[in-house]
Amino acid sequence: MSKKSFLLFTGVIISVVFLSAWPAAAGNDYLHHQISVTVDPGDQFMEAVDTITVPLSCKTDSLEFSLLSNLEPRLLSSGATLILVGEDVEGEDPGMDREESSDASGMSLNRYLIVFGKSRDRDTDLIIEFKGKIYFPIEESGPEYARGFSQTPGLISDRGVYLAGSTCWVPDFDGDLLTFEMTVSMPDGWDAVSQGERTFHKKYESGPGEVERISRWTSNEPMEEIYLIAAQFHEYTLQAGDVEVMAFLRTPDEALAGKYLETTGQYLEMYCDLIGDYPFSKFALIENFWETGYGMPSFTLLGEKVIRFPFILHSSYPHELLHNWWGNSVYVDFEQGNWCEGLTTYMADHLIKEQRGQGAQYRRNTLQTYTNYVNTGNDLPLSDFISRHNAATASVGYGKSLMMFNMLRQMVGDEAFVKGVRLFYEKNRFRAASFDDIRRAFENVYGRGLVTFFSQWVARTGAPELRIEDASLNGSDGRWTIDLTMEQIQEDDAYTLEIPILISFADSQAT
Repeated sequence: MSKKSFLLFTGVIISVVFLSAWPAAAGNDYLHHQISVTVDPGDQFMEAVDTITVPLSCKTDSLEFSLLSNLEPRLLSSGATLILVGEDVEGEDPGMDREESSDASGMSLNRYLIVFGKSRDRDTDLIIEFKGKIYFPIEESGPEYARGFSQTPGLISDRGVYLAGSTCWVPDFDGDLLTFEMTVSMPDGWDAVSQGERTFHKKYESGPGEVERISRWTSNEPMEEIYLIAAQFHEYTLQAGDVEVMAFLRTPDEALAGKYLETTGQYLEMYCDLIGDYPFSKFALIENFWETGYGMPSFTLLGEKVIRFPFILHSSYPHELLHNWWGNSVYVDFEQGNWCEGLTTYMADHLIKEQRGQGAQYRRNTLQTYTNYVNTGNDLPLSDFISRHNAATASVGYGKSLMMFNMLRQMVGDEAFVKGVRLFYEKNRFRAASFDDIRRAFENVYGRGLVTFFSQWVARTGAPELRIEDASLNGSDGRWTIDLTMEQIQEDDAYTLEIPILISFADSQAT
Protein backbone atom coordinates (compact mmCIF):
# COMPACT_ATOMS: atom_id res chain seq x y z
CA MET A 1 0.00 0.00 0.00
CA SER A 2 1.31 3.46 -0.87
CA LYS A 3 2.39 5.47 2.13
CA LYS A 4 0.04 8.23 0.96
CA SER A 5 -3.02 6.03 0.66
CA PHE A 6 -4.25 6.50 4.25
CA LEU A 7 -4.38 10.27 3.76
CA LEU A 8 -5.96 10.06 0.32
CA PHE A 9 -9.51 10.64 1.48
CA THR A 10 -9.02 13.36 4.08
CA GLY A 11 -10.43 16.02 1.78
CA VAL A 12 -13.65 14.15 1.06
CA ILE A 13 -16.87 15.86 2.11
CA ILE A 14 -18.72 13.39 4.29
CA SER A 15 -22.37 12.57 3.65
CA VAL A 16 -23.64 9.90 6.03
CA VAL A 17 -26.84 7.90 6.19
CA PHE A 18 -27.38 7.31 9.89
CA LEU A 19 -28.12 3.66 10.50
CA SER A 20 -27.52 3.44 14.26
CA ALA A 21 -29.20 5.38 17.01
CA TRP A 22 -26.99 7.95 18.71
CA PRO A 23 -27.17 8.59 22.44
CA ALA A 24 -28.71 11.87 23.48
CA ALA A 25 -26.22 14.71 23.66
CA ALA A 26 -25.20 15.83 27.12
CA GLY A 27 -26.44 19.17 28.35
CA ASN A 28 -24.25 22.23 28.02
CA ASP A 29 -24.63 23.40 31.61
CA TYR A 30 -21.47 22.68 33.57
CA LEU A 31 -20.12 23.76 36.91
CA HIS A 32 -17.97 26.83 36.29
CA HIS A 33 -14.95 27.59 38.49
CA GLN A 34 -13.60 31.13 38.72
CA ILE A 35 -10.38 30.66 40.67
CA SER A 36 -7.89 33.13 42.04
CA VAL A 37 -4.78 31.33 43.32
CA THR A 38 -1.47 32.47 44.77
CA VAL A 39 1.42 30.01 44.82
CA ASP A 40 4.59 30.22 46.96
CA PRO A 41 7.02 27.63 45.54
CA GLY A 42 9.60 28.16 48.26
CA ASP A 43 7.15 27.30 51.04
CA GLN A 44 5.32 24.62 49.00
CA PHE A 45 2.16 26.59 49.77
CA MET A 46 -0.91 27.79 47.89
CA GLU A 47 -4.06 29.68 48.76
CA ALA A 48 -7.09 30.09 46.54
CA VAL A 49 -10.61 31.44 46.34
CA ASP A 50 -12.90 29.49 44.03
CA THR A 51 -16.25 30.95 42.97
CA ILE A 52 -18.24 27.98 41.70
CA THR A 53 -21.35 28.68 39.65
CA VAL A 54 -23.87 25.86 40.01
CA PRO A 55 -26.36 26.05 37.11
CA LEU A 56 -30.06 25.83 37.82
CA SER A 57 -30.16 22.73 35.62
CA CYS A 58 -28.24 20.98 38.39
CA LYS A 59 -31.47 20.33 40.29
CA THR A 60 -30.32 19.55 43.80
CA ASP A 61 -30.47 21.03 47.28
CA SER A 62 -27.03 19.73 48.20
CA LEU A 63 -23.69 18.87 46.61
CA GLU A 64 -20.73 16.76 47.69
CA PHE A 65 -17.12 17.38 46.77
CA SER A 66 -13.66 16.03 47.55
CA LEU A 67 -10.60 18.08 48.44
CA LEU A 68 -7.03 17.16 49.32
CA SER A 69 -6.91 16.63 53.08
CA ASN A 70 -3.85 18.94 53.34
CA LEU A 71 -6.05 21.87 52.37
CA GLU A 72 -8.36 23.74 54.73
CA PRO A 73 -11.62 24.89 53.06
CA ARG A 74 -13.90 27.67 54.27
CA LEU A 75 -17.26 28.58 52.75
CA LEU A 76 -17.40 32.35 52.23
CA SER A 77 -20.79 32.63 50.53
CA SER A 78 -24.05 32.88 52.43
CA GLY A 79 -27.14 30.76 52.00
CA ALA A 80 -25.39 27.40 52.32
CA THR A 81 -23.63 25.25 54.91
CA LEU A 82 -20.36 23.31 54.56
CA ILE A 83 -20.20 19.99 56.42
CA LEU A 84 -17.27 17.55 56.70
CA VAL A 85 -18.71 14.07 55.97
CA GLY A 86 -15.63 11.90 55.34
CA GLU A 87 -11.93 11.94 56.20
CA ASP A 88 -8.82 10.33 54.73
CA VAL A 89 -10.47 8.85 51.65
CA GLU A 90 -7.92 7.44 49.20
CA GLY A 91 -7.49 9.69 46.19
CA GLU A 92 -7.91 8.69 42.55
CA ASP A 93 -6.94 10.44 39.33
CA PRO A 94 -10.05 11.34 37.26
CA GLY A 95 -8.47 12.21 33.93
CA MET A 96 -6.41 10.92 31.03
CA ASP A 97 -3.14 11.54 32.90
CA ARG A 98 -4.13 9.03 35.59
CA GLU A 99 -1.05 7.43 37.07
CA GLU A 100 0.19 4.46 35.10
CA SER A 101 0.76 2.35 38.19
CA SER A 102 -1.18 -0.21 40.15
CA ASP A 103 0.09 1.27 43.43
CA ALA A 104 -2.02 3.45 45.73
CA SER A 105 -1.56 7.19 45.26
CA GLY A 106 -0.39 7.79 48.84
CA MET A 107 -2.65 10.82 49.23
CA SER A 108 -5.90 11.23 51.12
CA LEU A 109 -8.97 13.35 50.53
CA ASN A 110 -11.68 14.76 52.72
CA ARG A 111 -15.33 14.71 51.64
CA TYR A 112 -17.60 17.71 52.19
CA LEU A 113 -21.33 18.27 51.84
CA ILE A 114 -22.77 21.66 50.85
CA VAL A 115 -26.41 22.09 51.85
CA PHE A 116 -28.32 25.01 50.35
CA GLY A 117 -30.49 26.95 52.79
CA LYS A 118 -33.51 27.16 50.50
CA SER A 119 -34.77 25.77 47.23
CA ARG A 120 -32.79 27.08 44.27
CA ASP A 121 -34.59 29.03 41.54
CA ARG A 122 -31.54 30.40 39.72
CA ASP A 123 -27.84 29.76 39.15
CA THR A 124 -26.02 29.71 42.50
CA ASP A 125 -22.52 30.96 43.32
CA LEU A 126 -20.57 29.11 45.99
CA ILE A 127 -17.40 30.84 47.20
CA ILE A 128 -14.87 28.51 48.80
CA GLU A 129 -11.49 29.52 50.17
CA PHE A 130 -8.83 26.84 50.65
CA LYS A 131 -5.12 26.85 51.41
CA GLY A 132 -2.29 24.63 52.53
CA LYS A 133 0.96 22.89 51.60
CA ILE A 134 1.15 20.41 48.74
CA TYR A 135 4.19 18.21 48.33
CA PHE A 136 4.14 14.55 47.33
CA PRO A 137 7.69 13.41 46.48
CA ILE A 138 8.47 12.21 42.98
CA GLU A 139 8.80 8.43 43.05
CA GLU A 140 10.21 5.97 40.55
CA SER A 141 7.71 3.72 38.82
CA GLY A 142 7.77 0.09 39.88
CA PRO A 143 10.29 -2.31 38.30
CA GLU A 144 7.51 -3.99 36.30
CA TYR A 145 6.87 -0.76 34.41
CA ALA A 146 8.96 -0.80 31.25
CA ARG A 147 9.19 2.94 30.50
CA GLY A 148 10.92 3.86 33.75
CA PHE A 149 9.22 7.25 34.25
CA SER A 150 8.68 8.76 37.69
CA GLN A 151 5.42 10.10 39.05
CA THR A 152 3.71 12.15 41.74
CA PRO A 153 0.06 13.04 42.31
CA GLY A 154 1.15 16.66 42.76
CA LEU A 155 3.66 19.00 44.33
CA ILE A 156 4.72 22.60 44.84
CA SER A 157 8.49 23.04 45.03
CA ASP A 158 11.24 25.49 44.23
CA ARG A 159 11.92 23.48 41.04
CA GLY A 160 8.38 23.65 39.74
CA VAL A 161 4.67 23.15 40.33
CA TYR A 162 2.50 20.26 39.17
CA LEU A 163 -1.16 20.31 40.24
CA ALA A 164 -3.78 18.20 38.46
CA GLY A 165 -6.92 16.19 38.99
CA SER A 166 -4.74 13.60 40.71
CA THR A 167 -3.89 16.24 43.34
CA CYS A 168 -7.54 17.12 44.02
CA TRP A 169 -6.36 20.65 44.75
CA VAL A 170 -9.66 22.17 43.52
CA PRO A 171 -13.06 21.03 44.85
CA ASP A 172 -13.96 17.95 42.81
CA PHE A 173 -17.68 17.30 42.46
CA ASP A 174 -17.34 13.58 41.68
CA GLY A 175 -15.66 14.07 38.33
CA ASP A 176 -18.35 16.22 36.72
CA LEU A 177 -17.18 18.14 33.65
CA LEU A 178 -16.41 21.79 34.32
CA THR A 179 -15.37 25.05 32.71
CA PHE A 180 -13.05 27.52 34.40
CA GLU A 181 -11.25 30.83 34.50
CA MET A 182 -8.11 30.72 36.64
CA THR A 183 -5.98 33.69 37.65
CA VAL A 184 -2.57 32.69 39.02
CA SER A 185 -0.14 34.86 40.96
CA MET A 186 3.49 33.67 41.00
CA PRO A 187 6.80 35.19 42.14
CA ASP A 188 8.67 37.29 39.59
CA GLY A 189 10.48 35.08 37.10
CA TRP A 190 7.89 32.31 37.39
CA ASP A 191 5.06 31.60 35.00
CA ALA A 192 1.98 29.39 35.13
CA VAL A 193 0.36 27.36 32.34
CA SER A 194 -2.97 25.56 32.18
CA GLN A 195 -5.56 24.38 29.68
CA GLY A 196 -7.38 26.75 27.40
CA GLU A 197 -6.45 30.24 26.30
CA ARG A 198 -4.22 32.73 28.12
CA THR A 199 -6.35 35.86 28.36
CA PHE A 200 -4.15 37.96 30.68
CA HIS A 201 -0.40 38.04 31.31
CA LYS A 202 1.65 40.77 32.98
CA LYS A 203 3.93 41.71 35.84
CA TYR A 204 2.42 43.42 38.83
CA GLU A 205 4.08 45.38 41.63
CA SER A 206 2.42 43.97 44.73
CA GLY A 207 4.42 46.04 47.21
CA PRO A 208 7.68 47.90 47.73
CA GLY A 209 10.32 45.84 45.95
CA GLU A 210 7.87 42.97 45.37
CA VAL A 211 6.90 41.94 41.85
CA GLU A 212 4.47 39.18 40.92
CA ARG A 213 3.63 37.57 37.61
CA ILE A 214 -0.10 37.35 36.94
CA SER A 215 -1.56 35.06 34.29
CA ARG A 216 -5.13 34.08 33.53
CA TRP A 217 -6.17 30.91 31.71
CA THR A 218 -9.72 30.43 30.47
CA SER A 219 -11.33 27.20 29.29
CA ASN A 220 -14.82 27.49 27.84
CA GLU A 221 -14.50 23.88 26.71
CA PRO A 222 -15.69 21.41 29.37
CA MET A 223 -12.78 19.75 31.15
CA GLU A 224 -12.39 16.71 33.41
CA GLU A 225 -9.92 18.52 35.71
CA ILE A 226 -7.89 21.71 36.17
CA TYR A 227 -4.11 21.79 35.80
CA LEU A 228 -1.64 24.29 37.17
CA ILE A 229 1.89 23.86 35.82
CA ALA A 230 4.52 26.42 36.79
CA ALA A 231 8.27 27.02 36.70
CA GLN A 232 10.79 29.66 35.66
CA PHE A 233 10.09 29.24 31.96
CA HIS A 234 11.48 30.73 28.77
CA GLU A 235 8.57 31.18 26.37
CA TYR A 236 8.48 30.85 22.58
CA THR A 237 5.44 31.19 20.30
CA LEU A 238 4.37 30.65 16.70
CA GLN A 239 0.99 31.10 15.03
CA ALA A 240 -0.17 28.06 13.05
CA GLY A 241 -3.43 29.07 11.39
CA ASP A 242 -5.95 29.71 14.15
CA VAL A 243 -3.85 27.90 16.77
CA GLU A 244 -1.22 29.56 18.94
CA VAL A 245 1.70 27.16 19.29
CA MET A 246 3.80 27.71 22.42
CA ALA A 247 6.94 26.25 23.98
CA PHE A 248 7.85 26.70 27.65
CA LEU A 249 11.44 25.61 28.29
CA ARG A 250 13.35 25.59 31.58
CA THR A 251 16.55 26.78 29.89
CA PRO A 252 16.72 29.11 26.88
CA ASP A 253 17.04 27.18 23.61
CA GLU A 254 15.61 28.95 20.59
CA ALA A 255 16.72 26.23 18.16
CA LEU A 256 15.02 23.45 20.13
CA ALA A 257 11.86 25.50 20.56
CA GLY A 258 11.82 26.29 16.85
CA LYS A 259 11.93 22.60 15.93
CA TYR A 260 8.96 21.83 18.16
CA LEU A 261 6.94 24.84 17.05
CA GLU A 262 7.42 24.08 13.36
CA THR A 263 6.74 20.35 13.80
CA THR A 264 3.60 21.11 15.81
CA GLY A 265 2.23 23.19 12.96
CA GLN A 266 2.84 20.36 10.48
CA TYR A 267 1.08 17.73 12.59
CA LEU A 268 -1.79 20.05 13.44
CA GLU A 269 -2.45 20.48 9.72
CA MET A 270 -2.25 16.73 9.10
CA TYR A 271 -4.62 15.76 11.91
CA CYS A 272 -7.09 18.55 11.19
CA ASP A 273 -7.35 17.25 7.62
CA LEU A 274 -7.63 13.66 8.80
CA ILE A 275 -10.00 13.97 11.80
CA GLY A 276 -11.51 17.44 12.07
CA ASP A 277 -10.79 20.85 13.57
CA TYR A 278 -8.32 21.09 16.44
CA PRO A 279 -10.51 21.50 19.54
CA PHE A 280 -8.51 24.23 21.33
CA SER A 281 -7.02 27.66 20.64
CA LYS A 282 -3.45 26.76 21.65
CA PHE A 283 -1.03 23.89 21.96
CA ALA A 284 1.98 24.14 24.25
CA LEU A 285 5.09 22.06 24.74
CA ILE A 286 6.08 22.33 28.42
CA GLU A 287 9.42 21.07 29.72
CA ASN A 288 8.91 19.27 33.01
CA PHE A 289 11.39 19.02 35.88
CA TRP A 290 11.18 15.23 36.00
CA GLU A 291 10.86 12.70 33.20
CA THR A 292 7.27 12.44 31.97
CA GLY A 293 5.37 11.85 28.76
CA TYR A 294 1.96 13.36 29.52
CA GLY A 295 -0.61 14.63 27.05
CA MET A 296 -3.13 17.10 28.52
CA PRO A 297 -5.85 19.19 26.87
CA SER A 298 -4.01 21.81 24.77
CA PHE A 299 -0.51 20.99 26.07
CA THR A 300 2.01 18.22 26.64
CA LEU A 301 4.37 17.85 29.59
CA LEU A 302 7.65 16.18 28.61
CA GLY A 303 10.82 15.61 30.65
CA GLU A 304 14.04 17.52 30.01
CA LYS A 305 15.80 14.44 28.60
CA VAL A 306 12.82 13.26 26.58
CA ILE A 307 12.37 16.49 24.62
CA ARG A 308 16.03 16.45 23.54
CA PHE A 309 15.94 12.97 21.99
CA PRO A 310 15.92 13.68 18.23
CA PHE A 311 13.47 10.85 17.43
CA ILE A 312 10.80 12.18 19.82
CA LEU A 313 9.66 14.82 17.32
CA HIS A 314 8.23 12.13 15.05
CA SER A 315 7.24 9.47 17.59
CA SER A 316 6.10 10.32 21.12
CA TYR A 317 5.45 14.00 20.37
CA PRO A 318 2.76 13.54 17.68
CA HIS A 319 1.25 10.84 19.91
CA GLU A 320 0.77 13.40 22.70
CA LEU A 321 -0.48 16.01 20.22
CA LEU A 322 -3.06 13.56 18.86
CA HIS A 323 -4.38 13.00 22.38
CA ASN A 324 -6.03 16.42 22.01
CA TRP A 325 -8.53 14.69 19.75
CA TRP A 326 -8.55 11.26 21.43
CA GLY A 327 -8.74 11.39 25.21
CA ASN A 328 -8.59 15.11 25.85
CA SER A 329 -11.62 16.31 23.88
CA VAL A 330 -13.34 13.02 23.11
CA TYR A 331 -13.13 11.69 26.65
CA VAL A 332 -12.95 8.04 27.67
CA ASP A 333 -15.75 6.16 29.36
CA PHE A 334 -13.36 4.14 31.52
CA GLU A 335 -16.13 1.91 32.83
CA GLN A 336 -16.28 0.34 29.36
CA GLY A 337 -12.55 0.32 28.65
CA ASN A 338 -9.90 2.72 27.41
CA TRP A 339 -10.10 2.82 23.62
CA CYS A 340 -8.05 5.96 23.10
CA GLU A 341 -4.51 4.65 23.63
CA GLY A 342 -4.90 2.07 20.89
CA LEU A 343 -6.51 4.53 18.46
CA THR A 344 -3.91 7.21 19.25
CA THR A 345 -1.03 4.77 18.80
CA TYR A 346 -2.51 3.58 15.51
CA MET A 347 -3.00 7.09 14.12
CA ALA A 348 0.31 8.48 15.41
CA ASP A 349 3.14 5.99 16.02
CA HIS A 350 1.91 3.43 13.47
CA LEU A 351 0.76 5.94 10.84
CA ILE A 352 4.12 7.73 10.84
CA LYS A 353 5.92 4.41 10.37
CA GLU A 354 3.46 3.47 7.61
CA GLN A 355 4.12 6.75 5.79
CA ARG A 356 7.79 5.71 5.75
CA GLY A 357 7.02 2.24 4.41
CA GLN A 358 7.59 0.58 7.79
CA GLY A 359 4.00 -0.15 8.84
CA ALA A 360 4.19 -3.93 8.42
CA GLN A 361 7.36 -4.12 10.50
CA TYR A 362 5.77 -1.97 13.21
CA ARG A 363 2.77 -4.31 13.39
CA ARG A 364 5.05 -7.36 13.43
CA ASN A 365 6.98 -5.90 16.36
CA THR A 366 3.69 -5.16 18.12
CA LEU A 367 2.58 -8.79 17.74
CA GLN A 368 5.95 -10.04 18.97
CA THR A 369 5.74 -7.84 22.07
CA TYR A 370 2.23 -9.11 22.77
CA THR A 371 3.44 -12.71 22.46
CA ASN A 372 6.40 -12.06 24.77
CA TYR A 373 4.49 -10.41 27.62
CA VAL A 374 0.85 -11.52 27.61
CA ASN A 375 -0.26 -14.90 28.97
CA THR A 376 -3.35 -16.42 30.53
CA GLY A 377 -2.24 -15.23 33.96
CA ASN A 378 -2.06 -11.51 33.12
CA ASP A 379 -4.35 -11.11 30.10
CA LEU A 380 -7.41 -8.86 30.16
CA PRO A 381 -10.03 -7.81 27.60
CA LEU A 382 -9.88 -4.33 26.10
CA SER A 383 -13.14 -3.58 27.91
CA ASP A 384 -11.20 -3.86 31.21
CA PHE A 385 -8.10 -1.90 30.17
CA ILE A 386 -7.76 1.42 32.02
CA SER A 387 -4.08 2.40 31.79
CA ARG A 388 -0.75 0.67 31.45
CA HIS A 389 1.28 -0.17 34.53
CA ASN A 390 3.49 -2.91 33.09
CA ALA A 391 4.49 -4.42 29.77
CA ALA A 392 1.54 -6.83 29.71
CA THR A 393 -1.14 -4.15 30.14
CA ALA A 394 0.64 -1.98 27.56
CA SER A 395 0.70 -4.88 25.10
CA VAL A 396 -3.08 -5.24 25.45
CA GLY A 397 -4.27 -1.63 25.77
CA TYR A 398 -1.90 -0.21 23.16
CA GLY A 399 -0.77 -3.15 21.03
CA LYS A 400 -3.84 -5.39 20.72
CA SER A 401 -6.02 -2.30 20.41
CA LEU A 402 -4.04 -0.81 17.52
CA MET A 403 -4.14 -4.18 15.75
CA MET A 404 -7.92 -4.17 16.13
CA PHE A 405 -8.11 -0.75 14.48
CA ASN A 406 -5.86 -1.98 11.67
CA MET A 407 -8.20 -4.94 11.05
CA LEU A 408 -11.18 -2.58 11.14
CA ARG A 409 -9.53 -0.41 8.49
CA GLN A 410 -8.79 -3.45 6.32
CA MET A 411 -12.42 -4.54 6.63
CA VAL A 412 -14.13 -1.23 5.80
CA GLY A 413 -11.47 0.29 3.52
CA ASP A 414 -9.46 3.51 3.81
CA GLU A 415 -12.22 5.90 2.76
CA ALA A 416 -14.77 4.50 5.21
CA PHE A 417 -12.15 4.34 7.96
CA VAL A 418 -11.41 8.06 7.63
CA LYS A 419 -15.13 8.84 7.53
CA GLY A 420 -15.63 6.68 10.61
CA VAL A 421 -13.04 8.45 12.74
CA ARG A 422 -14.32 11.84 11.60
CA LEU A 423 -17.90 10.91 12.48
CA PHE A 424 -16.82 9.49 15.84
CA TYR A 425 -15.01 12.77 16.61
CA GLU A 426 -17.91 14.93 15.44
CA LYS A 427 -20.49 13.10 17.56
CA ASN A 428 -18.46 12.76 20.77
CA ARG A 429 -16.49 15.98 21.32
CA PHE A 430 -16.36 16.88 25.01
CA ARG A 431 -18.27 13.85 26.19
CA ALA A 432 -17.17 10.44 27.46
CA ALA A 433 -17.22 7.86 24.66
CA SER A 434 -16.83 4.09 24.53
CA PHE A 435 -16.02 1.29 22.12
CA ASP A 436 -19.78 1.15 21.45
CA ASP A 437 -19.66 4.74 20.19
CA ILE A 438 -16.80 3.82 17.86
CA ARG A 439 -18.78 0.82 16.61
CA ARG A 440 -21.84 3.02 16.04
CA ALA A 441 -19.84 5.51 13.95
CA PHE A 442 -18.32 2.83 11.76
CA GLU A 443 -21.64 1.03 11.29
CA ASN A 444 -23.06 4.29 9.95
CA VAL A 445 -20.34 4.79 7.35
CA TYR A 446 -19.88 1.09 6.50
CA GLY A 447 -23.57 0.30 6.23
CA ARG A 448 -23.27 -3.05 8.01
CA GLY A 449 -23.43 -4.29 11.58
CA LEU A 450 -20.13 -4.66 13.43
CA VAL A 451 -21.30 -6.20 16.70
CA THR A 452 -19.48 -9.49 16.11
CA PHE A 453 -16.24 -7.74 15.19
CA PHE A 454 -16.20 -5.50 18.26
CA SER A 455 -17.43 -8.20 20.64
CA GLN A 456 -14.67 -10.64 19.78
CA TRP A 457 -11.87 -8.07 19.99
CA VAL A 458 -13.12 -5.90 22.87
CA ALA A 459 -14.88 -8.32 25.23
CA ARG A 460 -12.65 -11.40 24.85
CA THR A 461 -9.18 -12.11 26.16
CA GLY A 462 -6.53 -13.78 24.07
CA ALA A 463 -5.97 -13.83 20.34
CA PRO A 464 -6.28 -16.34 17.50
CA GLU A 465 -3.59 -18.98 17.03
CA LEU A 466 -3.29 -20.08 13.41
CA ARG A 467 -1.72 -23.14 11.81
CA ILE A 468 -1.21 -23.92 8.11
CA GLU A 469 -1.05 -27.55 7.04
CA ASP A 470 -0.95 -29.58 3.84
CA ALA A 471 0.23 -26.72 1.65
CA SER A 472 0.88 -27.83 -1.92
CA LEU A 473 1.44 -26.34 -5.36
CA ASN A 474 -0.47 -28.04 -8.15
CA GLY A 475 -0.96 -27.33 -11.82
CA SER A 476 -0.11 -27.93 -15.44
CA ASP A 477 0.10 -26.07 -18.74
CA GLY A 478 1.23 -22.91 -16.96
CA ARG A 479 -1.78 -22.75 -14.63
CA TRP A 480 -1.11 -23.31 -10.94
CA THR A 481 -3.12 -23.50 -7.74
CA ILE A 482 -2.02 -23.44 -4.12
CA ASP A 483 -3.97 -25.70 -1.80
CA LEU A 484 -3.67 -25.45 1.97
CA THR A 485 -5.57 -25.98 5.19
CA MET A 486 -5.66 -23.17 7.75
CA GLU A 487 -6.85 -23.87 11.29
CA GLN A 488 -7.47 -21.88 14.45
CA ILE A 489 -5.90 -23.96 17.21
CA GLN A 490 -6.51 -21.82 20.31
CA GLU A 491 -8.54 -23.49 23.08
CA ASP A 492 -11.22 -20.77 23.03
CA ASP A 493 -13.98 -20.35 20.48
CA ALA A 494 -13.06 -19.58 16.89
CA TYR A 495 -12.80 -15.96 15.72
CA THR A 496 -14.42 -14.54 12.62
CA LEU A 497 -11.36 -13.52 10.59
CA GLU A 498 -10.34 -12.19 7.21
CA ILE A 499 -6.82 -13.52 6.65
CA PRO A 500 -4.73 -12.08 3.81
CA ILE A 501 -2.25 -14.52 2.25
CA LEU A 502 0.87 -13.17 0.55
CA ILE A 503 2.23 -15.28 -2.31
CA SER A 504 5.80 -14.55 -3.44
CA PHE A 505 6.97 -15.29 -6.98
CA ALA A 506 10.45 -15.01 -8.41
CA ASP A 507 9.90 -11.43 -9.51
CA SER A 508 6.70 -10.27 -7.80
CA GLN A 509 4.21 -10.74 -4.97
CA ALA A 510 0.44 -11.08 -4.81
CA THR A 511 -2.11 -11.06 -2.00
